[in-house]
Amino acid sequence: MPDNTDSNDTIGTNHKFSSVEEVLNKFSAVEGKTFREIDKTMRSRNSKNKGRLGQIVEESVLGYKINSDKNPDIVAGGVPYELKVTPLKHIKNGKVSAKERLVIDIINYMEIVNEKFDTSTCWNKAQRMFVVYYYDDRTDPKKQPITDCHLEHCNLMEFSEEDLRIIRDDWQKIHDKIASGHADMLSESDTSYLAACTKGASSKTLRQAPAPEGAPSPTIQAKQRAFSLKSSYMTATIRRLLAQSNAQVQNEQPERLALTAEQTLNSYVSSHMKPFIGMPVRDVAAKLGIAATQHAKAFNSQVALKMLGIRGKNVSDVEQFDKANVTQLKTTLIYADGLPKEHMSFPAINAEQWNEIADPSVEWEDSFIYHFFEENTFLITVLGIDSLPKDHPDKMNATIRGGFLWNMPERDIENYVHPVWQKLHDTLVGHQSFHYYGTNKGLPGPAFNKVCHIRPHAQDKNDTIVLPNGDEIPKQSFWLDRQYIGKIIRENTTEFDNTQR
Repeated sequence: MPDNTDSNDTIGTNHKFSSVEEVLNKFSAVEGKTFREIDKTMRSRNSKNKGRLGQIVEESVLGYKINSDKNPDIVAGGVPYELKVTPLKHIKNGKVSAKERLVIDIINYMEIVNEKFDTSTCWNKAQRMFVVYYYDDRTDPKKQPITDCHLEHCNLMEFSEEDLRIIRDDWQKIHDKIASGHADMLSESDTSYLAACTKGASSKTLRQAPAPEGAPSPTIQAKQRAFSLKSSYMTATIRRLLAQSNAQVQNEQPERLALTAEQTLNSYVSSHMKPFIGMPVRDVAAKLGIAATQHAKAFNSQVALKMLGIRGKNVSDVEQFDKANVTQLKTTLIYADGLPKEHMSFPAINAEQWNEIADPSVEWEDSFIYHFFEENTFLITVLGIDSLPKDHPDKMNATIRGGFLWNMPERDIENYVHPVWQKLHDTLVGHQSFHYYGTNKGLPGPAFNKVCHIRPHAQDKNDTIVLPNGDEIPKQSFWLDRQYIGKIIRENTTEFDNTQR
């Protein structure tokens, strides 16, 4: 039987190792080295080979020849394991972050409908994975080869009971959406930790999926997707690993929600806000020890976080929200007509993002705004007041109406956000002006599709940006129409107590 040796000319076919420790020891021996230094089979010379890092690991670290069969990558101590190689990066504050999601396996839409989580293809792979981390801090990937990145660490992926419960719930949501005939409506932000990410040679890669009941055909075409652990979840995972050997990092560990054995993130939000529903925000603030002032911009957000038992100032400071990519808290005041006074804004579009919109090689599903709505989840808390804005009501008398986690449905992303991006993209690629200061502005405003639009997000008239076509206009952002926000709130607060995520 061929053995796993460190010699290039004796690389064998044996994927079997005596124990997990034997595998980990092989990686310990190469920690801190670049893939180029590790490479014994010259894989690093082929810059067009996207899978070369994994191949270098298999051949030059573990000592076996690569193959394309469906068998487990490794057998250690008689137990099969998958092998994953994934990048990390250092961010501005010096912390380590995952650079991308961890893809587990392509979803077979036709077969998953007959699976249960515990025996599913996804869990069969995910429950036993060696994950190899490397740092990719390249500033110019076109000039700096990826094989010059340093291999950092290898460990077995482990899931806490709480994480596994949420992952199981995520899998079930994906399963049920596919089984109901709506695989074409899957979105990464549908779920918390385990996601259905797009996966294929291009965004147009499709595969068969079950059709809805009563459809003229038994199947539909849906984007090819794969089960993956979100990059936000992988970031939390690697930071936890680093904390185990770094006392300073241990002291920086994020705040945690005290989820019970049966709670999901949305049911946690529901149960913690329920005691306050119907109470004036003034009384809630007093009960929670918050100085009541309707003029402080962050007041309502502070109240919302305190109701959830959160000490920090941001939802991203909470471990479970951070893992689930719950990135923003939106506190909305609803008036007697069932609508907020204003549209809902998102971060201003920066110069780099405008350049991306103007890039003719960038397709819609590669755009920053598609990924923003596809991947992010928002915590929305709702206040209500029984008068109209024109009455200038005392907002401290507004009552708590509820709260929920929300992600934009895939259908709405396609039907409303996509046309706005397309209008901007086509104008800039065509080197045309938006005629911002004319009578016929070319920017898609509130009347464009009554859901998503572009409008100013500037501090004052002097807070401007020069676009790639030469137009200088006030800084802009994507907004969601207040009628649409009212619809979202009606859909999610009517059955608030039963909402699950």
